[in-house]
Amino acid sequence: MLDSKLELSKFVLMEFQIFAREGCEVCEKARQVLSRFGVPIRVRFIDGLSATVDDLADFAFFGWTDTPPLVVVTQGGRVLKRWDGNDIADPNRSWHLKVQQFLASAPTVFR
Repeated sequence: MLDSKLELSKFVLMEFQIFAREGCEVCEKARQVLSRFGVPIRVRFIDGLSATVDDLADFAFFGWTDTPPLVVVTQGGRVLKRWDGNDIADPNRSWHLKVQQFLASAPTVFR
């Protein structure tokens, strides 16, 4: 029997959200990298015809950035990791390796 919310939290799946702009190449790069790792992705648009008030509100809640996309990993309402466009676009930072390291050390499975 589970004794605490902490023990329950390990059964809550991680969610990967990409706050993107329509037509953004770096946003698409983030989606492709996460897709290659097979993680569940939720793309949320912050401008254009696909943008919603809820997406904009959550984008602001997670830490608005002027450099899209914003990638946020959450689990049960708790933010586990956050990257912005500067992290993703910089070829010297090897963002896919950072994602790989995060997934290797992640506290739970995501599938």
